[in-house]
Amino acid sequence: MKNELRVRVTTLVILGLLLIQPVQAATYPISIEFGRSWPLSVVVDSTRGLAYADGTSGENPPVGFTFGVINVTSHELVKVLPLDEIPGPVALNPSNGDVYVAGNYSIAIFEQATQNFSGLIEVGHPVLYMIYDGNVSGNIFVTAGDGVYAFNPQTKAMTASATVSGGLEGMVVDPSNGLLYVSEYTTGRIAVFQASNLEPAGTIDLPTCCASWLALNPNTQTLYASTGTRYVDVINAGTNSFEKTFEVASSSQNSTNAIVVDDETGRVYVASSPGGSVLEIDGSTGTVLQTLKVQGDSEVAGLAVDTKTAELYATNYHFITVFNAAGGRGLLLALILGGGVVAVAAVFVYLFIRRRDERERFKMQSGWAGSSRPE
Repeated sequence: MKNELRVRVTTLVILGLLLIQPVQAATYPISIEFGRSWPLSVVVDSTRGLAYADGTSGENPPVGFTFGVINVTSHELVKVLPLDEIPGPVALNPSNGDVYVAGNYSIAIFEQATQNFSGLIEVGHPVLYMIYDGNVSGNIFVTAGDGVYAFNPQTKAMTASATVSGGLEGMVVDPSNGLLYVSEYTTGRIAVFQASNLEPAGTIDLPTCCASWLALNPNTQTLYASTGTRYVDVINAGTNSFEKTFEVASSSQNSTNAIVVDDETGRVYVASSPGGSVLEIDGSTGTVLQTLKVQGDSEVAGLAVDTKTAELYATNYHFITVFNAAGGRGLLLALILGGGVVAVAAVFVYLFIRRRDERERFKMQSGWAGSSRPE
């Protein structure tokens, strides 16, 4: 009996060691070189394991506009394509993986299927900001000049427009109420429109001087606005009303710019300048959990979160910096899956041994014990 127990335990231990594959832990932050350019905007396609960024050279005036494809598993720049215009904001269509790259007066369409550019959407004005709305309208929204414009990415035609004053900046669509929010930097308010047709739906006044980039947590309908100051404003998108202000930077010399939300954790990430910092903030309390520094302390232009791994991508001079900001859901998932595999294997081993014991008992009871059949 003791020998039998030893065999069972040893078998399970050996099987577990064989099945558990070592998890390679990356060393963060990771710096992805982006040539001699200054990467601007970045988006992550978590479904397909790719990230996309555009950039301009560090020269003045800038030359050599580029668009890059990044493998989010290896953190390698796997493809670089030239751009015809000065690059601007980038937006992702998560349903088909297409990427929209705003230039000076147009939007280039990068097709996931061909991994190449397939055409242009003519805007006619310098594009300031851009998002893709796949939940309500299926349109690309851009702020350009003194207006907001909606374009159908299939027909490349403009479907609606609205006039907004006050220095247009960021945009976001709340799928819960079907509203488009557009920040007006100089007036310190947020203009609200119906995303389906750009019909005005009101404004939200903010106590701070400015409203810059916007980020939405759709799970809580909480809207966050960077301000170009050391504050971040919090808006309730369910009631379309201002709620509170977070003081996230310690000095009046700091400003908050690019902002993004990880809706899995509720954490907010906002670029703070000067100093090349990204502040990780508790989205409920406004507590700054940590300060993430990019290589060379250069200013952060764009932010994006990989929702599968909780990695944060930040563009800065010559590099795209990757942070393991929220503790690494990827590592946790790997450990859970590894434990699940071992558990299933253990069950199979147990059933195998039990079945073998039953056969041995049957042999003993039926007279089949021994090496030969009795006469």
